[in-house]
Amino acid sequence: MTNFEGDYYRDQGLETDRIALWYYARVIRRLCDPGARVLEFGCGTGHLLKRLSHDFEAIGYDVSSKARSACRENAPDAIVLEEWQSIDDASLSAIVTLHTLEHVDRPGPVLSSLAAKLKPGGLFLAVVPNTASPGRRLKGDQWFGLRDPTHCSLLSQGEWVTVVRRAGLQTLWVRGDGMWDAPYVSMLPTSLQQLVFGLPAGLQVFSPIARPMLPPTWGECLIIAAEKRPSTDQ
Repeated sequence: MTNFEGDYYRDQGLETDRIALWYYARVIRRLCDPGARVLEFGCGTGHLLKRLSHDFEAIGYDVSSKARSACRENAPDAIVLEEWQSIDDASLSAIVTLHTLEHVDRPGPVLSSLAAKLKPGGLFLAVVPNTASPGRRLKGDQWFGLRDPTHCSLLSQGEWVTVVRRAGLQTLWVRGDGMWDAPYVSMLPTSLQQLVFGLPAGLQVFSPIARPMLPPTWGECLIIAAEKRPSTDQ
């Protein structure tokens, strides 16, 4: 996994809270029972984990020691781990990983190890760059997924679904997060493009349904929900 010991989170604008984390906390509350044991894999500086700790037994892990320290300050009611591999198998109700798996050189083995920590029927929720997004076609090399040199696993939707299945998880749905990386075209003010392109994402975020609705084709990222398949062992 990429080393984030420098100022990556600050430089990428991930050091502070943002509305997307509020939205994903709503989604997780909708999908998980109160008090469930939830791991955020790649918890960054802890703003989502703080929200999760209000409703769940929240556990976080991040590869960056600097981020883990910030996370302990921002989410004091959560448990922040130095390593995650020692979590008991079949002990988690949910695993959430936002903008993390694309930083992993070989996400398949990592995802399989994570899936082993889930109870049967447990939820896996991931957000990863959408290589088929309109944003990539419009922006080319300036697309956000390509601008970040630490992205080493930019997979297609089909490839991610395959990785999820091989980990012993059953995909429930795949949705898009909207077009939030304006400007996309020249000759139009960025503020106008943010309004036009971002409107569907805004409607999704503030919808009372509190569950992703946008198709994958209308998203800079894929939102993937999967479930741990029950064991067939007798």
